[in-house]
Amino acid sequence: MSPRQSPAFRAAGPDLGDGNPGGWGVQAAPDMRTASALIGACLERCAPCQQALAAKLLAEDPIVLAVTAGSVYSLLAADETDAGSLASEAAHVFFRTLKSSPPGDGRSVLRCVETLDPENRSDLLEDALNLWTFFGHKHPGLMRSQTTGHKSTSPFTFSVPGSEPEDADPGTVLDLSGLAHPARYGVRADMTLTGSGRVASVALVPDPESPEAGYDDLHQRLAWEPYLPEGLPEEDPSWVLKVHETNGTLLGIVRLLDATLVPDKPREWRPDAYDVILWSASEPKPVSAAWLECARDRGSALLYGPLDLTPAAPLAPSRLLAVHARCAFTDRL
Repeated sequence: MSPRQSPAFRAAGPDLGDGNPGGWGVQAAPDMRTASALIGACLERCAPCQQALAAKLLAEDPIVLAVTAGSVYSLLAADETDAGSLASEAAHVFFRTLKSSPPGDGRSVLRCVETLDPENRSDLLEDALNLWTFFGHKHPGLMRSQTTGHKSTSPFTFSVPGSEPEDADPGTVLDLSGLAHPARYGVRADMTLTGSGRVASVALVPDPESPEAGYDDLHQRLAWEPYLPEGLPEEDPSWVLKVHETNGTLLGIVRLLDATLVPDKPREWRPDAYDVILWSASEPKPVSAAWLECARDRGSALLYGPLDLTPAAPLAPSRLLAVHARCAFTDRL
């Protein structure tokens, strides 16, 4: 497989859509982005990705695990009478609950997951992911919303998220949504004068419709440090600003997964294994020639925020945070 496909970190499984949230006794569909990314990591056998995403999923609302397991065990239930001899006790209990539930009704399944202790939830997730890997490789149409001959009784449907690049592996789609940061930002490329001279910089502008975005998010969730006027923090290799290698447009801002898995071995960090995607360009984000030249020469850029672009808002450096990120010139996020 070519390096461009390096799918362990870009591939994801099905988007578990919101076919009938009421079937689970909830008003709105749960956020299944982590589950989608985790299934993709399993299909591509990326152990570090699975470890990080599985821990993230198990910390989320129990309905996420219920949908993840229920959707795939619904496929097994079409042909099998039990969860299999190698399945955990938690998986057997879950499967029996699913088999006895009316088609399209996930309420009992959700209650089953809610009663499991953390260890049993982990066992259930592991078994469900093994099934997803089996069905995903045997029936790749599951990843592309094609019929497979299996009739699912899950109240959630299989659908394809986003567009599909031509060089995508037949069993997967490229979907980074499972790693998307919950807070939404826009960006503004500019130049900042520091004690080390002028540097290329990017300001994070909170989306007014994203209440999670702002100072607390950057400081507490992402551990950015206070901005020092005319100062330039030491470069943090865990943060990467992706820039298109040909046209120089900004592609996105990411934090590398290996920075949390093997923090003391930055030379071993993989460039396309992400822990967080803080921002990604929905359309080409051009920069000036001077900005691009500075970023190429230095190989890094100063990221800072949150920047309030409201005309009447005063610039308060004391309310700004920053990180000195590495620039990576590539052809895609």
